[in-house]
Amino acid sequence: MQRVRGYNMILVVTFFSLLVVSWDAFPQSFVVTNARVFDGKMVYTNMDVVVRDGRIASLGSSSALEDIPHINAAGETLLPGLIDAHTHTQEIGQLEESLRFGITTVLDMGTFPPYEIPLREAAATRVDVADFRSAGILATAPGGHGTEFGIEIPTVAGVEEAVDFVRKRSQENVDYLKIVMNGVRAARSGMPTLGEDTVRALVNSGHEAGLMVLAHVESQGDVRLAISAGVDGLVHHWRDSGAQPELAELLASSDVFVMPTLTAIDGLLGLGPQALLQDERVVPYLSDLAYRELTKELPTPPPGISTIIANEATTSLIRAGVQLLAGSDAFTGNPRIVHGASLHRLLELFVDAGLSPTEALRTATSNVAEAFDLSDRGRIQPGFRADLVLVRGDPTEDITVTRDISRVWKAGIELQR
Repeated sequence: MQRVRGYNMILVVTFFSLLVVSWDAFPQSFVVTNARVFDGKMVYTNMDVVVRDGRIASLGSSSALEDIPHINAAGETLLPGLIDAHTHTQEIGQLEESLRFGITTVLDMGTFPPYEIPLREAAATRVDVADFRSAGILATAPGGHGTEFGIEIPTVAGVEEAVDFVRKRSQENVDYLKIVMNGVRAARSGMPTLGEDTVRALVNSGHEAGLMVLAHVESQGDVRLAISAGVDGLVHHWRDSGAQPELAELLASSDVFVMPTLTAIDGLLGLGPQALLQDERVVPYLSDLAYRELTKELPTPPPGISTIIANEATTSLIRAGVQLLAGSDAFTGNPRIVHGASLHRLLELFVDAGLSPTEALRTATSNVAEAFDLSDRGRIQPGFRADLVLVRGDPTEDITVTRDISRVWKAGIELQR
């Protein structure tokens, strides 16, 4: 018996799984030559990257290496595998879709128990899906955000329940803890939200259990409470106003990272789906499920939804020097946002908000890896996993080039797109 992320399971290699994996699905050794390399931080030209047994072996000249295959990447750019820092993943097919679009690691910010077990198993045993980390069940008030999707989940009412909630999630070996403060919904519709004492108890108990604690926020009040409670990062930013330089400075001085999920608003207004569906670099690789999601009829956007407000808030974060992480918020309950392609749209939106293309690339590579202590990925450096994406052109000049994917490797194993 092997315990995997808190669940007992017998690991069985079946004939079917061998058919899925194929003989090519073992860590490879190869050299990518003549590439422009974005190593997660900096850009280098005419660089060779040597991969041996699924790990980055060296960067530099490979002229003396004749024992392993060479891949000429002239005119192309080699990137670390992308990391989507915010999804809600329900199906293994969504992990397949992510990897097909160069996302080698998916960070789930709240899923339901019936989905989590098979997702973890697939990520641990299959080479054709993205790696998977999860918060498991999110911490929300009775009747709060997260309870409206038709699946019963435990909720948190008060300090004692907060301590017990964290204990149970810790026993399940979640990777981090996510708490929900839905201040905008509370003000507009009366949806219950976590009280201040409960928030503080969740954060303190999470940290005592050795867990990073993230907060779903909606309002300026949510953000201020999250900062004072000591959270590590924000999932979303305030959306009850635009630029708030003082609040952005407070986040920067508190060393709290932020995931501005601009794709959520972009999707609701139909802008992102239109851009992706008109891009010939994207459409051929969309699954039927993703295509249907991007083309389905849009609901009426909630009051106050505005790209201007969202962009102003994001720009104020950029100017304050807050560390930004790229998270698409891909979820079948979020209209017209999909695993894989929507992260590439988010990078474009980050550039529109004021990041340089190179800075935008960091939000989906080294920034996420550093924030979540993913010490073996997010960079192209010796010893790191060979999670790699080769794209045609130069995304440090045109960020949409990340969509023009030539090849994808997960731990040195090339995906057949």
